[in-house]
Amino acid sequence: MHVVELAASDTRLAGAITQAPLTDGLAAAIMAPPKLGVRLFGLALLDVLGALVGRQPIYIPGHGKPGELSIGATPDGVFGERLMMPKDGTPWHNRVAARSLLSFSWRRPVRRAASVRVPFLLVVPESDSIAPVPAALKVARKAPRAELFRSAGGHYDVYEGGAGFADVLRTQVEFLHRHFGAAIEKKHV
Repeated sequence: MHVVELAASDTRLAGAITQAPLTDGLAAAIMAPPKLGVRLFGLALLDVLGALVGRQPIYIPGHGKPGELSIGATPDGVFGERLMMPKDGTPWHNRVAARSLLSFSWRRPVRRAASVRVPFLLVVPESDSIAPVPAALKVARKAPRAELFRSAGGHYDVYEGGAGFADVLRTQVEFLHRHFGAAIEKKHV
């Protein structure tokens, strides 16, 4: 979400790249099974009320298996967590403050796509169980200088170890050289 918003509003940016982009929080919330959505919404409300009286956040796992209470309770959720977990021993906390979900669902950067004026690469997986693909494709159509790359696999396959990683990395490097190659070369002289 943040990449589209920044690309539309931060005039200091020369370009932007997003991969497996979540461009419509409401569409993503609708993708969740209703029972899970109700539980997450209830915890989010409880967490906000607790924050008003100074309580610590209620944390929800970011990834999990289908049927578990987590934001990414998808068939590839556990796979994604393994790919995203730091390999160097850096502590990893698979959690998100429940209160953050309330603002998340109402954020719809897809509506700002036409305001993106910089070169913008969107890497959109062929299938994505977390970020709605139609909304990302709409951003690619509406952003004037957008380039679209459809990567193999699902939401997490854009990361190292995923099915689409090598092609994603190659595409991103080519995008950077095509749009900023002269600037990159100039800095290394």
